[in-house]
Amino acid sequence: MWILFAALSPVLLLILIRQRILYRKLQKEIEYISNRLTTLSIASENGFVLLPAAHICVRKLGAAVNTLLRDFYAKKSEFGQEQRAMAQVLTNISHDIRTPLTVLKGNSEMLAARTADLPGAGNIHEMAVKIDRKADVLITTISDYFTMSRIASGDLPLKLQKEDISQLCHDTILDYYDLLDQKQFTVEIQVPPVPICADTDRDLLQRILKNLIDNAIRHGGDGKYIALRLTTAKDKSVIEIEDHGKGMTPQQQKRIFARDYTTAPGSTGSGLGLAIAKSLCEMTGAELEVHSIQNQKTSFSIIMKSCKSMKKVRIPAEKREVCTVS
Repeated sequence: MWILFAALSPVLLLILIRQRILYRKLQKEIEYISNRLTTLSIASENGFVLLPAAHICVRKLGAAVNTLLRDFYAKKSEFGQEQRAMAQVLTNISHDIRTPLTVLKGNSEMLAARTADLPGAGNIHEMAVKIDRKADVLITTISDYFTMSRIASGDLPLKLQKEDISQLCHDTILDYYDLLDQKQFTVEIQVPPVPICADTDRDLLQRILKNLIDNAIRHGGDGKYIALRLTTAKDKSVIEIEDHGKGMTPQQQKRIFARDYTTAPGSTGSGLGLAIAKSLCEMTGAELEVHSIQNQKTSFSIIMKSCKSMKKVRIPAEKREVCTVS
């Protein structure tokens, strides 16, 4: 018995060694496929697993993975085409609807102006004003859905470059001066009077700011207060929009950037303003955060990477101070 075992031992040892070598080779090939899948880019149209040829089981596994990837890329391409087609449909619809709405708004504004001081035309004037306001809401709603569709389909142009966000903040809040004055808002502006540079898309950042300012005006409530602040720290620049409205609960803050979500049911608007602002921030590489204390205040912060300082040219006093008083 011992003689037989002694005779077979070298054979058994060789078998064990061979199995061990095969196991390690198989393990390496499976690890290769696993690592390859981990590093594949979802955006790539040609990301497939290169098949190792040593083991038939691994080749079959790799082939099965490639089949799944091929189906995935086909579905992804099909989905992208559908998204682009939908965006084009919405573009056409948006244009077809906005054109008559713009005409309607122009006519209602003219009618409201002509009947403002006309004796006996009070009802006509009131109706013209209501039509003008409704047209504004419809135009904004259509624009918001159109923008959201373009973001989803990847069809919204993006032009990142060095921008003076200090000047942009001043230019944007100036557009609201008459409205804020009419609504008797107290406005606080804390923006450095020198250029602050950030890598961003000027048009998209201005759209983000306007959406946040619109939100602050709409939900400012009896607080009648809005603040625009720009601060810098290390390699970050932060633009903050604050209002003194009714604030939000922690649960509301978690959902505030969701599409069609609003903290004020029944209010005018599409409910997409903050969702669009969040998506545009992500497109430009910025972050958008919300901080709120219920029944006190709400602030939204746009956090961006700063770039090298631009030429230190002071902003003219008339542009810096026009909105700093209540």
